[in-house]
Amino acid sequence: MASLSAASLCAATYEYVIAGGGTAGLTLAARLTEDPKIRVAVLEAGQDLTDDLNVQCWGLTAGMLGDATYDWIYRTTPQADDDNRVISWPRGKQLGGSSAINLWIWNVASETDTNDWEALGNDGWGWADLFPYFLKANTFTRPPKQTKQDLQVDYIDPSVHGTNGPVDVSYATSHNTFEEAWVPTFESLGLGVNGDPYGGEAIGGFTTAVSQIPANVSRSYAANAYYVPNKNRPNLKLLTGAQVSNVIFKKQGKKVQQPLVATGLSFTEHGTSYIVNATREVVLSAGVVQSPQLLELSGIGDQHLLTKYGIDVLIDNANVGENMQDHQLNSLGFKVAPGQITLDSLSDPGAFPAALNKYLTNKSGILAEAASSVSYLSYKQLVKSSKSASTLPNDPDTYKPSAAAAGKNPGLAKQYELITEKLQDPKEASVLQLFLPAGNNYRFANDSTLLFTSPGPGSFVTFYGVAVHPYSRGSIHINSSDPLSYPVIDPRYLSNPLDVDVLETTALHLQTIATTAPFSSLLQDNGTVYETFYEKVTPQNANQHVKDTLNSLYHGVGTCAMEPRDKGGVVSNRLKVYGTSNLRVVDPSIAPMLTRGTIQSLVYGIAEKAADMMKQENGH
Repeated sequence: MASLSAASLCAATYEYVIAGGGTAGLTLAARLTEDPKIRVAVLEAGQDLTDDLNVQCWGLTAGMLGDATYDWIYRTTPQADDDNRVISWPRGKQLGGSSAINLWIWNVASETDTNDWEALGNDGWGWADLFPYFLKANTFTRPPKQTKQDLQVDYIDPSVHGTNGPVDVSYATSHNTFEEAWVPTFESLGLGVNGDPYGGEAIGGFTTAVSQIPANVSRSYAANAYYVPNKNRPNLKLLTGAQVSNVIFKKQGKKVQQPLVATGLSFTEHGTSYIVNATREVVLSAGVVQSPQLLELSGIGDQHLLTKYGIDVLIDNANVGENMQDHQLNSLGFKVAPGQITLDSLSDPGAFPAALNKYLTNKSGILAEAASSVSYLSYKQLVKSSKSASTLPNDPDTYKPSAAAAGKNPGLAKQYELITEKLQDPKEASVLQLFLPAGNNYRFANDSTLLFTSPGPGSFVTFYGVAVHPYSRGSIHINSSDPLSYPVIDPRYLSNPLDVDVLETTALHLQTIATTAPFSSLLQDNGTVYETFYEKVTPQNANQHVKDTLNSLYHGVGTCAMEPRDKGGVVSNRLKVYGTSNLRVVDPSIAPMLTRGTIQSLVYGIAEKAADMMKQENGH
């Protein structure tokens, strides 16, 4: 498609205008423009980097984090319950959004996770409703015989995998000895997977598929899966380098019409302001950070906050920007046994050029080894396997929100009830565990350019334990009326002691994995030699270990929550912003509660479902 100018984009009118050319926005645009009569414009602040090797190659992913070419480089506020540590928050600033900078892992939510969404008052968002859209988004390629044997992926059930979707999902055919040891280690612990996890029920240790194009071992993501094949459609227009400022609403005389009718988006390109108009709907697909920011900049949010920054209040809804949740994690690193190769080995003289040449020549080697060994474990499994005592309190009031929190978010009590049911269910995952064949310098949690570097000489494996259903709730709000000013990101990590309890127990279990054969045989002295700055975790020091190593899996959701308005909602189950007739939010910010595992399949599923809803409602 020829290069498009902002002026030429704005000279036309569109049925739909979308803020954000990320994972959800590009999915939505591709599906809506399947009808040649429907015109769609997409505004993306980043650039098209589909031909960039850093985007394409798994082993080069970490190099994008903290680089303004690829990443928004957000950071949290100092976290009061984590010794005031600041945590970096990478988000993809490029076509494809965060699907361009993630680590490729393709998981799905559990059946209970999505049924819980429906239980919160969101009819049509249960497992039976959403699961078909997980399938619609991807095409699954079964692993070759040798890969199936090496990774022990005998559990595959073809009926729970996609067959004709845009995103390629497959197993990495290049893998390391650590991945080959993962499943046998969990089986020896009695924690082998008990079915195909993609069916929404099975838990245990397994190797997951990744969003990879098997033909050339490169990233499959929103930009090359949904946009590139359709970019020459005459009814699809996309402008990169376009920073959206706010939503434009219809006026009656000098006043804005109520309920609000969105007519377009205001944006800037190279310092010049423009407006692009929509005849049917405006959609925010700007993500967990910028979708609530754009609502507030447009006059939708807490009236006190908006007034503070001189923004006219069009809809007073204090729920905007609240209910933010993220996957909190801790880490534990170990020195590998002599002869084992990790990404740290690439610092050896000549090692990186050789590895890069191997990838470019035959798409193999360490840069192609998309690490994807994970485990879903229930809390009861965790306690039993680590031979530790449960640290969860017996007082039922502990599992309820405080009066202040419940007053601020009336739906929080029900959320906590559902989370607690999963925490106590032996068949539901409370934690996700995974590893990367590389060191981790947790002291640089606030700087993602240094986080995934080894803090000392040698080669390491780092384990990560993730609380997948957190109780802690944070917020994201503007601190200026300037669209270019970054909002305040305050996840309030560890603010709920129950999250700390889960992470402490997870940390103890990471040691169990490291000291269990066959994985232990790949680590120095059978998993008893720690990476620089890490030390043995005990019940006595586990709390401080969690605080010291706390980080994020970068899965923020919930800031434009889909719930009834009187229960803390920002959008309805049709994803329309309350108080508007035609403004929707379609991205992970609408998720009322976090789901287990990585969230890229969830975001694709949300967007696929939204596209069908919009087609149905608008008669096309």
